Amino acid sequence: MESAPWSKKQLRRLGECIRDEIDIPTALPSYDEVMLHYNDVAVDAQEQIRELDWASLLGDRMFEVTSRPKTIDTLRQKLQRDHATPLSNIQDIAGVRFEAEMSLDEQDAVAAAIAGRFGHDLKYCLHDLRINPKSGYRAVHLWLRLPTRVEVQIRTHLQSTWANMYESLADVVGRDIRYGTIPADPRLRQTVTTLQHLSTEHIAKLEGARNAILQIETASKTAWGVSAQFPVDENLRAYATNLDANLDELRRVVQESELAVKSSLETLKGSFDSIRDTRR
Repeated sequence: MESAPWSKKQLRRLGECIRDEIDIPTALPSYDEVMLHYNDVAVDAQEQIRELDWASLLGDRMFEVTSRPKTIDTLRQKLQRDHATPLSNIQDIAGVRFEAEMSLDEQDAVAAAIAGRFGHDLKYCLHDLRINPKSGYRAVHLWLRLPTRVEVQIRTHLQSTWANMYESLADVVGRDIRYGTIPADPRLRQTVTTLQHLSTEHIAKLEGARNAILQIETASKTAWGVSAQFPVDENLRAYATNLDANLDELRRVVQESELAVKSSLETLKGSFDSIRDTRR
């Protein structure tokens, strides 16, 4: 895809007009023209990501790849928060999102596959928000430099469900909770901090448990593959059988916990959406 037909100086000036809510001079590209270009870049990236061989990594599990540009309201808010940042330096104007049921290791592998598809060094484009969550938000982001900057958000199914719920909460209590602001009202403060804790502690531990189970299973299969060439002590065989049974039970407990958390988050999102809709 070709580069944008306008200069960084023009984009900077356009961003200042949007930020300061003043009329855009005719010498500058319009917001719609710029967003159309960003959208085209995001859609192209989305299609390239979708066409990768995900079956080799995720098996028959479903995945979803979507794209979207920022709305003018959210773009203005970001420009006002980061007052000195020029429009061309905002990473997530063009955004792509990859969501799937996957482990943390698989999430890392997805990030590596996408970075490789666009010829990017993972060391420089990876932003791991599982290690440093933002207001409870956990995910893996890739900052790509294509004809424009593109942010690829890679989320597990629980990370995505939590993020969608928190967006709905932000619509009710104020968008600033997405950027570190905690409401002054004690009840709202308790709600926000509790839901952030749910992500950074409870969901993080669930995902860690799922990942650990898969790692043990992989190591066990590798060990048995090697030992198949040699006689196996019956005590070792009994130990391995017992380990498999314990892993099955652990997997069942983790899956049930994940389903319960996902259901609760979806219920909360529905409640917040209803409150938002009654205010309109």
